[in-house]
Amino acid sequence: MSGRGAQRERAVITLLRDAGFVCYRAAGSHGCADVVALKRNHEPMLIQVKSTAGGPYERFGPSERAALMLEAEQAGAAAVLAWWPPRRRVPEWIDSTDWPAVRAAA
Repeated sequence: MSGRGAQRERAVITLLRDAGFVCYRAAGSHGCADVVALKRNHEPMLIQVKSTAGGPYERFGPSERAALMLEAEQAGAAAVLAWWPPRRRVPEWIDSTDWPAVRAAA
């Protein structure tokens, strides 16, 4: 993982904690999410953080999207992409309902 990627994951956690969420950094663990975010009266979120300049899906392909969506479904959580490219001050939050269609090959 790039240093920028890890920094962005920590920054996403900071933003969410400032909004009252309890967060866990899960990157490098056995699941698909980089961050798990929980808050009373809110749907839990499994979050993939991407900091690529080439677009939100440049390194978040169909198979990765499908895997995160499956884990989120199993957990009763929302699958969310936090895309935070270089020079942006805040991430763009993209819910899985707005992701490109996942093909059957995924």
